[in-house]
Amino acid sequence: MIPLPRWLRVCGFWIPFAIATFAAFAPQGVPLPFRVSDIVLHAFAFTYLTAALWIAHYDGEPGWKSAAWMLGYGLLIEAVQSFEPTRSAELKDLCVDVVGILLGMGLHRVLLRVAAPLFFDSR
Repeated sequence: MIPLPRWLRVCGFWIPFAIATFAAFAPQGVPLPFRVSDIVLHAFAFTYLTAALWIAHYDGEPGWKSAAWMLGYGLLIEAVQSFEPTRSAELKDLCVDVVGILLGMGLHRVLLRVAAPLFFDSR
């Protein structure tokens, strides 16, 4: 496990999760100062959130738990957006979410490989 204070790991997941949730459920989305593709936003959000969830709550356990939670979150977003008149549920978004989840699982593994030697004494 990465030796960061637990509160920091938890905040590193829940604060971005709250921002992503607000953006997903806001009727017009969240205006950004620059143009970003919806696909890029979904992929980035789910990559980061999957890795952060794993580090915050499931570190040392198999990645399927954080992957399952994030898949459920993606399904929830699309279900809620189907009832919002200014938003739409799209299968494409869910597919990109799954790609982001897989990338997040890979990111977690890479972070552990790179960060572990920095934080743990190898003597």
